[in-house]
Amino acid sequence: MKSNFSFLADKWETLSELGKMAEGNLYKDPNTTIVKLRMFAEQMIEYIFAYDQLEKPEEDSLFNKLKLLEREGLIVDDIAAIFHKLRLEGNKAVHESYDSLETAKALLLAAYKTAIWFMQVYGDWDFEGGDFIFPEKDYQSNDKLAEMQQRYEEMINKVQEEIAAVKVQQKELSNLSLRREKSRKSNNKIKLNQAERKILGFFDGNNNLEEINSEYRFITTEKIPSGQTNAAGKAWDAVRKSFSGRDCIAYWRYPIFSKRGENREEPDILIADKEFGLIVLEIEGYQLDDIAEVTADNWQFKKTESNDCPSYKVEDQLYAVKGLCQSDRTLRRISGRAAVVLPNITKKEWQKKGYPVDHIIFAEGLGRKSLFKELAALTPAFDNGELNNEQWQNLLLVLSGQNTFGEETAGGEQDAKTRGGVKELIKEKLFEVDLQQEFIGKTIPPGPQRIRGIAGSGKTVLLCQKAAHMYLKHPDWKIALVFFTRSLYDSTKREVDKWLRRFSNGELGYDSISSDRLQVLHAWGAKDQPGFYRTICRQHRVKPLTATHQALGEGEPNERLIKACKLLLEGVEEIKPIYDAVLIDEAQDLIVDNGDLKYEDKQPFYWLAYQSLKPVGDKKKKRLIWAYDEAQSLNSLNIPSAPELFGQGPEFKRMVSGFHEGGIRKSEIMNKCYRTPGPVLTAAHAIGMGLLRPGGMLRGYTTQEDWENIGYEVLEGSFNPVGQKVVLHRPAEMTPNRVPEIWDGKVIEFNNYSNRHEELTELAQKIKYNIEVDGLNPSRDILVIALGNIQESYRLKVAAARAIKQAGIDIYIPKALNNNVYYPKYPEIDPNRFWNKGGVTICNTYRAKGNEAYMVYVIGLDQVAAAEDNFALRNQLFVALTRTKGWLNVSGVGEFSLYKEFREVLASGNRFEFVFQRPLSRR
Repeated sequence: MKSNFSFLADKWETLSELGKMAEGNLYKDPNTTIVKLRMFAEQMIEYIFAYDQLEKPEEDSLFNKLKLLEREGLIVDDIAAIFHKLRLEGNKAVHESYDSLETAKALLLAAYKTAIWFMQVYGDWDFEGGDFIFPEKDYQSNDKLAEMQQRYEEMINKVQEEIAAVKVQQKELSNLSLRREKSRKSNNKIKLNQAERKILGFFDGNNNLEEINSEYRFITTEKIPSGQTNAAGKAWDAVRKSFSGRDCIAYWRYPIFSKRGENREEPDILIADKEFGLIVLEIEGYQLDDIAEVTADNWQFKKTESNDCPSYKVEDQLYAVKGLCQSDRTLRRISGRAAVVLPNITKKEWQKKGYPVDHIIFAEGLGRKSLFKELAALTPAFDNGELNNEQWQNLLLVLSGQNTFGEETAGGEQDAKTRGGVKELIKEKLFEVDLQQEFIGKTIPPGPQRIRGIAGSGKTVLLCQKAAHMYLKHPDWKIALVFFTRSLYDSTKREVDKWLRRFSNGELGYDSISSDRLQVLHAWGAKDQPGFYRTICRQHRVKPLTATHQALGEGEPNERLIKACKLLLEGVEEIKPIYDAVLIDEAQDLIVDNGDLKYEDKQPFYWLAYQSLKPVGDKKKKRLIWAYDEAQSLNSLNIPSAPELFGQGPEFKRMVSGFHEGGIRKSEIMNKCYRTPGPVLTAAHAIGMGLLRPGGMLRGYTTQEDWENIGYEVLEGSFNPVGQKVVLHRPAEMTPNRVPEIWDGKVIEFNNYSNRHEELTELAQKIKYNIEVDGLNPSRDILVIALGNIQESYRLKVAAARAIKQAGIDIYIPKALNNNVYYPKYPEIDPNRFWNKGGVTICNTYRAKGNEAYMVYVIGLDQVAAAEDNFALRNQLFVALTRTKGWLNVSGVGEFSLYKEFREVLASGNRFEFVFQRPLSRR
């Protein structure tokens, strides 16, 4: 039978082959058909970008590319809907092993429609496609399919070569107006009829397909082993198919490491289901001939002396997971089931041997319906029926670890009229589980991963969780968790400690593990404390440079560190691979724009980290994970691409695009802010970028995609051409901090005073009220941040400390060993200390980075207002404002235009209107 897609072969041979491959798998493997059709759509989109010379979105995902083409008017109506449908169903096929034959047939028809549209718009306008003919059921042999599978990588490489050639041939800019008109006319010519729309699940008047986050409900924490005839893969696929669309979350290797003998083992599969409660499955890939004897409490194997009983093992793991629930009263009688799964053995041949069958699921029980039936028939180890909504949410909180690490509450009824009361209410009522965070935190990628996130989105917690998971999962690995702000040493270690205790059921903490195997490191380090740069120097017998070394010249601390890394790279012939994984927090602060500081056009710190890593497996990938704070860089808003970080080698072009094996994304964007209240976050963005500035914005995002990536909606206007009115809005769900919901008053206030004495006197009285009336703790609940350059902020910090102390309140200056020390000096210092019991911390913005408090006072706004067009000072203001997780008070002296701008920002709430102009050049 001739392929329906053969008409593409003359111009786009690889697209034709992908379509043919999808047809060939239709009846034998609908899942593969759906996956291949997504790839078909993705490669077609690549061609469109090449033909029309469009710049790809920074986050190079299929979703973002489709949205860009929609904004450009190049895909419209049904064609746009079909592309999204191919994307969404393809995602389900990858992440849930979705394999509906009816869906595969509908998508084949849809893909054929896009192929005709593509030919008419980018090939032959006069082309008329015939009727689509479904393949016959015996079309194509298994051998041919296997052969085509092997060719897939070659096909993708060929597509990339063809696309590169198209880009070279397109010497003149494409006529987009003509292309838009052609696209619209072609779309109308091949309009879907009602029957086709019904098959595809489209509805009249609504082509905005809902984004499915089901990929985050089935969490493959690490690549599934392929041994023993892929028993694990068979079982996991069966779970994803059977539980698709249910109120559930499932994990391959949930990270709770029960001690069994000398080893720590996590359950193979854990399912939390609203109806069934907890289900734990132990996967055994044995063939029947591998087993010598089985009794109810003992399994003996022919080729090993192990007599470990899988039935006992899986039961122990179920009770270990149940133990996590005991701290929550609503879950103490949760239902639970456990079973051993034997994917390579049938029930009939097992019974023929006379072996017991209780709590065992065999090969024939791994179908979509049969697995569900088998699990429902299991006798629960403990049973309490279906979970109600409250119990279900509490179970998700338990499994995510959120309830384990909540702050200690005061207990009793709380008064929402005091800040202390609101603080306690918030701690008692946690947020719903963020499935994206849960997926990122629990997975170990088999290669590089970039995590982009807005300030307060939880990136640090996720990196600490990953590091602890890696250590327990792979005790032979050497892992470095690196950060830039030195005052984060203690808080980072505490966070790692929490996750180690969580994953080991309380048996291990940071102090009891090998610090050589899991290193928490400042990016630089010091003589008395190891750091990443110093560790690499030591490994290569190079004397590390100190921050004040003459060879590093002048500049910001991060620039001097990067210069030191560059000199190390230049002075060592080859960097030895030391680590199995390197995780970098505050990655935005380890990048420079200055070309003189780069190493062979690479970012020196990143290249040093990359070179220090051992390759993963035989594919030469390296496990470098970096978390980047959106809009909080010390230098730039630009998110550097992988080639900008690591060079132009072919291995870096798609380094953070697409997925790793197992469905782990190479790049994640976290656009929800959990720390900072919504009114504060939007004000910080608007004033930090100068969106409402009379002279035009100073800096900011210049595409709709970038604004959406940090959680905003563009309600009106466009960023091209300039001069248009733009309306931005931040939905409440993107900033779920509950303080504005509970607190009757304002969460952000601004006051200006006639002189500094008046400002600081009022500051001291407000803090006194916070402690005595609101019931806030001086340390950790209250933070004072002084704005200005180094000298100005230093003087203001000390003046504020004196005023607060004069009001009878103990103060703490970071690095000091005790409270009420205004000028901490070596050797009586602890550079890592930021908080001290009983004292209100007062610092500049640089020291405040990475820290947070419920009540934040930002003083000295006049020291930013006096040079309001200074990028660095505006960024400093943004960082200071976003340190609060409750309330914010901003103050300054005198009168400045920035004050009027700030008041306009506060009055705008979560919606901003401004005329878009290109940001000014950096000052």
